[in-house]
Amino acid sequence: MPAKRLSKISIVLLSSALAILVGSATWAWERFGHSSDETYSMQTRDFPLVKESKASPNACALSIKEYKQVGREMQFLLYANASGLAPYTVEITQKGKVLKYSHVPHRAGTWFSVTNLPLTNGPATIRISSENESECETSGVFDFDIKKANELLPIARWIRHGSDDIMLDVRPIQINGKLYLKDFANYQDGRNRVYLIDNIVVEGLDKGLEVKPGYLYSVITCWIDAPYAEWWNKLRNRSIRQQNVWVRGESAAPATSGTLTQIPIPNWFSISRNFNAQFDTTFPEFAPIEGKYTMTYRLNEAVPASNYFKRGITHLPRWEEPQVPRNQLHWTEAMNFFKDRKQEWFASLTRAEVEAHADGAFPSQIYGFDFEYWNNNYTPAVRQRLIWFAERLKKKHPEMQLFDYWGGSAVSNAYFLRDGKIDPAAFKKEYQNPTPTFDNFKPDAQGKRLSDYFSLDPVNVYPRSFISNSPDGLTHNNYLLLSAVHTARINRLFPYQKKDKVIWFAWTRYQPQNDDPVPIWNVKTTAPRGELDFPELATMPASQALGMSLFSLVESDGYLLWHDNSPRGRDVNNYAPDPAREGSYQWFPADGKAGIERFRQNAPKPEPPRYSFYASDYFELGTWMAKQVEDILTGGQKMDLDYRIGNAWRKADTDQAVVSAAQKEPFVLSVVKGNKIAVLAIDSFQKPNALRRLTVKLPNGKEEVIELYGNWPGLYRGEL
Repeated sequence: MPAKRLSKISIVLLSSALAILVGSATWAWERFGHSSDETYSMQTRDFPLVKESKASPNACALSIKEYKQVGREMQFLLYANASGLAPYTVEITQKGKVLKYSHVPHRAGTWFSVTNLPLTNGPATIRISSENESECETSGVFDFDIKKANELLPIARWIRHGSDDIMLDVRPIQINGKLYLKDFANYQDGRNRVYLIDNIVVEGLDKGLEVKPGYLYSVITCWIDAPYAEWWNKLRNRSIRQQNVWVRGESAAPATSGTLTQIPIPNWFSISRNFNAQFDTTFPEFAPIEGKYTMTYRLNEAVPASNYFKRGITHLPRWEEPQVPRNQLHWTEAMNFFKDRKQEWFASLTRAEVEAHADGAFPSQIYGFDFEYWNNNYTPAVRQRLIWFAERLKKKHPEMQLFDYWGGSAVSNAYFLRDGKIDPAAFKKEYQNPTPTFDNFKPDAQGKRLSDYFSLDPVNVYPRSFISNSPDGLTHNNYLLLSAVHTARINRLFPYQKKDKVIWFAWTRYQPQNDDPVPIWNVKTTAPRGELDFPELATMPASQALGMSLFSLVESDGYLLWHDNSPRGRDVNNYAPDPAREGSYQWFPADGKAGIERFRQNAPKPEPPRYSFYASDYFELGTWMAKQVEDILTGGQKMDLDYRIGNAWRKADTDQAVVSAAQKEPFVLSVVKGNKIAVLAIDSFQKPNALRRLTVKLPNGKEEVIELYGNWPGLYRGEL
């Protein structure tokens, strides 16, 4: 509930909520840590001042100072020595016309906003009155710029999800026919501020960055009281926000280049305006791609499992039984299967005891070991018992496809970057002399190997930390896709894995590291009206999700998109914030009064999501796009293609993924079947708004030009 009177002057906008997010801290000295107290306050020098500002003469001392214009929305910075003043009554007068608004909400951590103002060019007067304190009001004069009013793109053309407070406010504007993303918040407090779009550091977002429509831009903004390369240092004062802005594209014919025709993102594609994924209802129906695995989770409680199988999905999780037959179920077994007991306990079991546990396993067609509390490099005793466990599973369920998430592929994800550098020679050597990462496939006394029972080799493609110490602004994530390609190819070189399928094991959110602070996901509620803020992990860029999906299906044998929730509801007022979990949410009622107990009216129906599931829509989009070249993928031959950079040709070889990563250049893969060809390419290293026209050489020697925008994959098909 809002606090009552404060004994000293404070800024309403920077009250307790914002103090928790970006406020001051006192640190004891540690290496690379703070040596003195430091306070960070918003710098307002870049915003115009309200003229003729009049503060309320009573105890609340409500006043207006700075303001800004965002399209037809006016935002004001309110000051007071009291809280609990919202909602407000607003009266705006311009050229004899009076506009009145009642019950205008305002919460800590935002500017006070009045939207959709039908004003003309020139000055206007605003008067703001508290509806909770009748004598508390303020007024002033501001300038309305009709040119700025018309720059903001109509809301029907774009969708934004993520944080919503004083720190980040990214919206699309259009000037002279060109599209720009602009951060209207321009929040600065003396710390180092860094913008990233789709994993790459960018400049100029506070002024406007030119982009193309038809794409989703994942904006992450970080503040740190040190160089950004020290983001790993939890002793630094760090804050982070994320906003994901999707802009509808315009209808256009697919790009063609002689032989090749692009398979673009279709015009019917869109993300949802709420946090729910929507591919399970909005995508056209299509059968799964022959010979590929597309394993995911049902995301929406109201959508039946059959919708997924009609949209290219091959397997859903075990809890979908009995509605789904077991030959369409997957499961990754975690340590709770063994009651979270340690490897010493497991190593002491007899064969009969191990087999008894195996008999209790759920017989899904796809079954993975996820025993993360054990060492990835299994001890001989653990390895022996896992062989018994796997042997028993296969004996009882011959159709079961087994894999091991933690230690079951010969080579784990290579990651490429080591101490901020790539040693291409070390990775190239692996193609001539592949060496296992672990000893997990050594034979036992009877000559049996754990690999004898596996048929799937997972490649971990969890998004990495967005720390950048590169002069190009690159992060670890820019190397992740090529690292996955390299890892998949090396795993195929081991004789005991040649029979296996390679699947990319994915997650849509960043793996937390270094005690990373997490962004705030903002939810607008309607009954009661207000806003909920949930601290949740950052979500991977849509461009990366689409790239991972397409390359897993074209270069490898598919993906398993892991998820950590059961299906979600759609009622935005059915959240169940737990008051006992301090810091798990913040509630800002529009009337300044409604309590958190007003929620959870429809229990036991499931909660809606607490963050946007747009990345799942893009994994499905990749599945649909790959389906458009299924006739080539099925039985086709994979080969990398030569491409030209400047006047020099890069000749493709078996180690092309390593070369592209080391040189920070594109990667071009093709699949050929008869006279048909599919070409899939990506530039993981160029700026997110850059457009590269790349000349590639087809297997018949013909040269063609393809386009690569930002870090988005480009898929083409044609005839040789």
